[in-house]
Amino acid sequence: MHWTALNRVGYVLSYFLPIFAGTGFVLGLIPFGKLGKTLGDLSRSIAPSPSTGLTLEPDAVPPILWAWLPVTVAFLIRFATWKSQTSSVFDTHRSVGRIERFFGPLYGQTSGLLDSRWITDRFLFTGPMLFLIACALAALLRYKLTAPRKPQVEKETGSGPI
Repeated sequence: MHWTALNRVGYVLSYFLPIFAGTGFVLGLIPFGKLGKTLGDLSRSIAPSPSTGLTLEPDAVPPILWAWLPVTVAFLIRFATWKSQTSSVFDTHRSVGRIERFFGPLYGQTSGLLDSRWITDRFLFTGPMLFLIACALAALLRYKLTAPRKPQVEKETGSGPI
């Protein structure tokens, strides 16, 4: 019962990036911090211990919102320094197929784009970058939607002594 004509390796190589980005988005929607705090509270209620957990500052930025930055910098360096095996010194672009190499499906790759580093570029640079960006976007969305609403304080417009 096959719903695709691709073999397993071809399927993974073609659809790895969208699946990886979607997985990152779904994992970003899960509140792991709150789940951990709840499990810790539950375990302390069952078996009290004298240890105390770390407390975060109320305005601290969660690390997941910054996790994408170093991976994206590494990707951008690799993306900018890559050049095709079929490019020429007279070629003004020197990067024919750059977008297809890093983001395109397997069937969109040409022989000039597939080399020994294609798998490394796809699985070590592009995939983790897309995963962490999608995860950070989902976490940011979750924080914005579940943040407690602070009541707005009305400004007084009375005239006071001068």
